[in-house]
Amino acid sequence: MKQHLPEKKIFDIKVSNITKQELLEEIAQLVKIKKHAYVVTPYSEFIGFAKEDSNFAKIINQADISIADGVGISLALKYQKLPGIYWPMLKCLSALVLNRKYFTEEIKEKLSGSEAIYYVSEFAAKKGLSIFFLGGFDFGKGNTGDLAAEKLKEMYPKLKIAGAYAGSPSKDEESKIIKKINAAKPDLLYIAYGPRKQEAWIYRNKDKLKPCVSFCLGGSFDFVSGEKKRVPKWAAKNGLEGVLRPFFSERGNIKLIIKRIQRGWVGMYRFVKILIAEKKSKNRCATTP
Repeated sequence: MKQHLPEKKIFDIKVSNITKQELLEEIAQLVKIKKHAYVVTPYSEFIGFAKEDSNFAKIINQADISIADGVGISLALKYQKLPGIYWPMLKCLSALVLNRKYFTEEIKEKLSGSEAIYYVSEFAAKKGLSIFFLGGFDFGKGNTGDLAAEKLKEMYPKLKIAGAYAGSPSKDEESKIIKKINAAKPDLLYIAYGPRKQEAWIYRNKDKLKPCVSFCLGGSFDFVSGEKKRVPKWAAKNGLEGVLRPFFSERGNIKLIIKRIQRGWVGMYRFVKILIAEKKSKNRCATTP
């Protein structure tokens, strides 16, 4: 990660502590100096993945920009500062429901990937930067990467679309994909292969691509394309996106809603368990002569 960017750590995982404006300024600078860089958007599950997989932790920590996606990041930063183990966690979990302002001092601004794709695209349109859309899914109306590119072009008519290709994160297809992207010479690359797969893909191939700034955007193409519905802005602003997303994105499919809710609860349990275990470990190290 670039040293001049302010950052914080959730134990040993880095998070850039920047505002939207600072993010856009950094993107402009990276494009200007023609440096290949990549942006990740860690949220609570990412911390769990990183603690279980040292290679994934390395990928996150070596990102040029690592923006805080979700209130779980702020919760973790707050929790690790507080003395004690269980009571501070109970206090943080209670604040998730009763007092979200309790976490506002931890990160300058919440910058989720599903929001960044809009304002980064608007910024690109104003600056004359081109974008390549990689990945996406087909829900029956065409690949969401192509559809997202079309939607953003409608929203920002001056936006330059360098190309769109679904492909896959398989190593067998990497050479073909890299040739397509390099031939298009985009300034920005949006990648939507899903958590871990997209980060691993860009990390493996960052030195094979011509200079561009790559964004790992997960399911953002699905929302921009209209294939999945986003939660209301007030919910996203108050950190409720993760809680309410299943009810909006799965279009009334009860089985999928239940599955996503279960995944969310399991993910939260794992996240809390990891934070407590890490703090216990740090405390033991601090008290061991």
